[in-house]
Amino acid sequence: MTALVLTGLAKSFGALRVTDGLDLTVEDGEVHAIIGPNGAGKTTLIGQITGEIVPDAGRISLFGADITGWSVPQRARAGLARCFQISQLCAGFTAEDNVALAVQAGQGHSFRFLRPARTDGRLRIPARAALERVGLAARADTPLEDLAHGEKRQLEIAVALAMQPRLLLLDEPMAGMGPEESAALVALLASLKGSLPMVLIEHDMDAVFSLADRISVLVSGRIIRTGTGEEVRGDPNVREAYLGDEVPHA
Repeated sequence: MTALVLTGLAKSFGALRVTDGLDLTVEDGEVHAIIGPNGAGKTTLIGQITGEIVPDAGRISLFGADITGWSVPQRARAGLARCFQISQLCAGFTAEDNVALAVQAGQGHSFRFLRPARTDGRLRIPARAALERVGLAARADTPLEDLAHGEKRQLEIAVALAMQPRLLLLDEPMAGMGPEESAALVALLASLKGSLPMVLIEHDMDAVFSLADRISVLVSGRIIRTGTGEEVRGDPNVREAYLGDEVPHA
């Protein structure tokens, strides 16, 4: 089944057209990367998918449901989860606390019930399972502030998985990482492939070509090419518009 369909999506800010009649399809189970130069409209596009930005025109469909007019919480409850470029984790809490709060929120409870989240086994058990899944089980009791940058990225994915998402949006997850941290995160995301569809916004071309089943190239608010890594790598228009000489070799 098709996970996400964008049809004729358009958004302008004054005279600047940031999303220009954009069409995009993400299939269930695939990793679909969206790449493009700075100013291409990637952030605005993600904002429209999550509901933070209201499109001027077009339609957004999630697993067959028209979610164009839905709020951010409604989309989250429908299974749309996002990992941000800038950390959105809770300072002053352990890794497991952060995931337990996400489990609690996923069950429809308020964050006001902090004490139960820290003691309720019904929350802690799935929280530990999510940490295990991303390789952070040994760091469960570690305060957020003591985690390395790459570990915080892993924790953000654990938080997202704890919400039992149907579609995961990854907004530049490799940002600020060194080579070893990036390699570890690529391995983690590769281990999740096929379990749920992922939309990956990323500047790290090694990560993109390693992970993506399909890649869409966004330039000036329009998709100029969608295809496999090999197809995108060999497209002269893509090279001219964005990739240049930075394309990883097969």
